Amino acid sequence: MNKILFLPILFLLISCNQKQKQIDPWNNRIAEYQAETEKNKSDIILDTLVFNQNMNGKELTEKYAFGLSELQFYKQFVSENKILEKQILTELHSKTEITYLGKLRDLNNQNSYHVIKNFKTIGIGKMESPRGISNIAFLSDNLEKAIIYRMSLPNELPEKIENNILYFKLESEKVGISILGGLPQMLCLPKIGCN
Repeated sequence: MNKILFLPILFLLISCNQKQKQIDPWNNRIAEYQAETEKNKSDIILDTLVFNQNMNGKELTEKYAFGLSELQFYKQFVSENKILEKQILTELHSKTEITYLGKLRDLNNQNSYHVIKNFKTIGIGKMESPRGISNIAFLSDNLEKAIIYRMSLPNELPEKIENNILYFKLESEKVGISILGGLPQMLCLPKIGCN
């Protein structure tokens, strides 16, 4: 009787062992896939903003007019000696953090832009609900024109310019953009959207 029970139990043990050997490679493949997915999350997403003449219009004219009204303020922060150096302006109920990121060359090699990020906190001090304004300013190389893009959140502001690419960091992902043919009325970025 024991011999009769022994054979089915032995068969079950061998069968389970074989199933486990089949499952292990699948578990390894799943782990490799998850590791690859995590690796890809930290990869850089690159895009080029392309401007063409069809984008000219009222919105772009208004964008340049607003930039012109803010140009004098931003000009004072363009300095090759202060690239990536945060400059802080404090007023009675606001604090402004401005960083000159350097010069970004248009891929057409005809234009280049001084890029400045600006985060202003309004309502510091006795005010109970502070608010923030996040801007990216692009000043023409000769400092005669500016386009300013308002971003939704301060973490959507760029971090640096490297190898003629403007880099943003969103969570664990790096997003880089280059510019071709000028600046449009809206700044559309991968993972961030249009502003």
